[in-house]
Amino acid sequence: MKKLLILAAMAIAAAGCVETAGTRVSIDTDTGDASVLECSTRLAGRVRVANVTYGQTASGLRRATVTIESKIHRRQDLQARMVWTDYEGTELDPDGKPFRAIVLDGNDTTTFTGTAPNDRGVKARLQLRETDTAQGAD
Repeated sequence: MKKLLILAAMAIAAAGCVETAGTRVSIDTDTGDASVLECSTRLAGRVRVANVTYGQTASGLRRATVTIESKIHRRQDLQARMVWTDYEGTELDPDGKPFRAIVLDGNDTTTFTGTAPNDRGVKARLQLRETDTAQGAD
């Protein structure tokens, strides 16, 4: 019985981590590969990634743009930030990019653009999380 309680507590803790982790989109600006890493089943049911594009700014820095689409009829208050890594996978400027607020109205789309902090940035990862839960979703 004690083992069952421990396993149940571990499952609840793991589920809590998954639900609050948010959604991540990984973008390789060299190869053009983009993948959605769904970390929150709740958020995955409310938003979807409609499009991912990448390019360069006039100064030669890489830029990634992600179009996010709402799958529900209610307004959602979200936060997002773009994290950039170099060829080795080392995060560049980890403390320099705060989360920015995104308001996503029902069944609407919005875009989020991030620019690499320097010329070593080759891979981008969009981190998306909820700040306010939509009431009566779906």
